[in-house]
Amino acid sequence: MTCRERAGQVRDRAAEFSADQITAIGTGGKRYAKAFIEDTGYPFQVLLDEDGEAADVIGTGTMSLGTILKPKAVLAGVKSLAGGNRQKNLGRRPTQLGATLVIGPGNEILYEDYEDHPGDHADLDDVIAKLAK
Repeated sequence: MTCRERAGQVRDRAAEFSADQITAIGTGGKRYAKAFIEDTGYPFQVLLDEDGEAADVIGTGTMSLGTILKPKAVLAGVKSLAGGNRQKNLGRRPTQLGATLVIGPGNEILYEDYEDHPGDHADLDDVIAKLAK
């Protein structure tokens, strides 16, 4: 599953979130982010992490060839392509894996999920449940 596919899933469930609950952090530049928002119809805030500082603080990993070739990663990619999703422009760090965090009052981390391979996104139902608390 690509970031764009995940953004579409979040967009499709936008009624379950408030605008101040969701922020996506992207690895590309302004032009890439603009295209991402236009292509996906993503309704929430998008911030840029062009230099990787946020990724370093959060502690996300990066992909190697072995990571990309994991059976789960290949299957996720095939499913994503079959669903009509295509990876478009790559950001500065195309090997960057993602993470999903729910941060509560006082910067308390209420939920965290770190990707192990491409397409290894957090269960959206789990994320929504944490946001509801």
